[in-house]
Amino acid sequence: MKYTIYTDGAYSRLHDEGAFSFVILNEDGTEALRMGHKIVHETNNRAELKAIIAAVYKLPDDATKARIISDSMYALNTLQGVWARNINHDLFDVWERTINERSDVELEFLWVKGHSGDEYNEICDQLCNQILGYDANAEFDKYKKNK
Repeated sequence: MKYTIYTDGAYSRLHDEGAFSFVILNEDGTEALRMGHKIVHETNNRAELKAIIAAVYKLPDDATKARIISDSMYALNTLQGVWARNINHDLFDVWERTINERSDVELEFLWVKGHSGDEYNEICDQLCNQILGYDANAEFDKYKKNK
């Protein structure tokens, strides 16, 4: 069966905490699973990686194909081996173990622009903010403007 996975990660420098979330959709577009998790002492890139790794790990047993949709070019390109894996080696080790365990699933990676109105990308972003109890994106945007 074919599934679609949407993922997102968030991080607050101010609070030194973050979150990752994912939604797995069935072939017919209904939700199979929605999850999120709070993390501490991490980075946004690590949150993005963890979201994808956790989602692939949680794919239903009948999965034969999965399209992974993320707004993180870093996560998509490093997991596919397109970009060098200079840091976060512990997570890439987990990724390799995960895809070896799920070698029966054909993975496709697709980038979507964040905050562009894509329904499930927005849902994942909102889920991260709910987990954190604040809007990590607003905090990040404020930080960028003050830099």
